[in-house]
Amino acid sequence: MLVSIDWLKDHTSDPNIIILDTRPKTMFLYGHIPKSQSLTMEQVIQFDQYGANLVIDEKKIADLFSSLGIDISKTVILIGDSMDPSAARIAWTFLYFGHEKIYLLDANIMDLQKNGLELTKKLFTRELATFIPKINSKIRIESDHLKENLNNFAVLDARTPQEFMGGHLPNSKLIPFTEGIAYDGKLFQNKDFLQNLFSQNQVSKDSEIVCYCMHGHRASSLFLQLMIAGYQNIKLYDGSFVDWYGRRLPLE
Repeated sequence: MLVSIDWLKDHTSDPNIIILDTRPKTMFLYGHIPKSQSLTMEQVIQFDQYGANLVIDEKKIADLFSSLGIDISKTVILIGDSMDPSAARIAWTFLYFGHEKIYLLDANIMDLQKNGLELTKKLFTRELATFIPKINSKIRIESDHLKENLNNFAVLDARTPQEFMGGHLPNSKLIPFTEGIAYDGKLFQNKDFLQNLFSQNQVSKDSEIVCYCMHGHRASSLFLQLMIAGYQNIKLYDGSFVDWYGRRLPLE
């Protein structure tokens, strides 16, 4: 899931590499990696009647990704910052729509210039491509299925302790996404650290895991941390607490 700055420097001219900057558009316009394009989290979500941030539909995602020059042959590299889960939510979106050639730059964008990658304000546009979604329903769960099978899942809450104490899904376990974030210029802690983190929290690799938070963004970061640690049976509840609460489902 991760590539280094050196890897990116060696591949910036590869026509099969698509670089997407997931920061807010204004930050992108202020300065970005040459040949990168902007893709914000707001572009890959839609709101339901409760205000939940759900994944957008196939037609919209096909049009969006095609406009960025993405098809099955392309490898996509996402640029972001460790404390902002936007890159993680977008990475999960790619996986959900069946594009597995997706990686995150394992660095904060502000560290790029220190490592010889200059930023530019020049905009870059790819030729249109044809993206064909192939939904991977195994990595997403909706409230009805979760409600009926709560005892069969290891439900992980990626929010803060304060939010958790204010109300959480029944039988859920608190693992704030920040516990797996790195503070040394990388995005995430290393595989050994993450394996120990989840092991200490009694999260078995044999479990079927559901991640949630408030809107599904921080839970996407936890989803990727679990992947890096070698877990496979992971689902994102993208509706998360907002959807659950809006439906007046039980809380603890």
